Amino acid sequence: MQSYVLMLQTDVDDIYITEAALSEIGNTIPIQFIANLDEMEKHVDANGEPSVILLNDRGTLNRGMQVLKKLKTSEAYAHIPVVMLGEFTTNDYIKEIYKAGANTYIIKPSTVAATRKKIETFFSYWFEVAAT
Repeated sequence: MQSYVLMLQTDVDDIYITEAALSEIGNTIPIQFIANLDEMEKHVDANGEPSVILLNDRGTLNRGMQVLKKLKTSEAYAHIPVVMLGEFTTNDYIKEIYKAGANTYIIKPSTVAATRKKIETFFSYWFEVAAT
């Protein structure tokens, strides 16, 4: 199956911004969106495992850390890299996210240009540099 990114995201504006930025940079790796973990098993059964999971720290009903812990303690999903996206937060909170098993924490940018650049860098790293 083809590589893809699975993003747990409930904010339609964030979905739109992400899709627009991907279109602008000419990304060829598909990104698929689901709203919660309840949809994940059915989604993975139908589409195969994602190469990486993006988890919006505040976009999954403000339960990002809980969702991360469930993913990383699940035998079915623990091996899939999880990248957390969030607003600026404290160093202690970011340490807790890494302790819970996140592979990366990305602070959301505040401008459209910076958003596009981070998305481009993310896709370049995960699909050209990192082994997935």
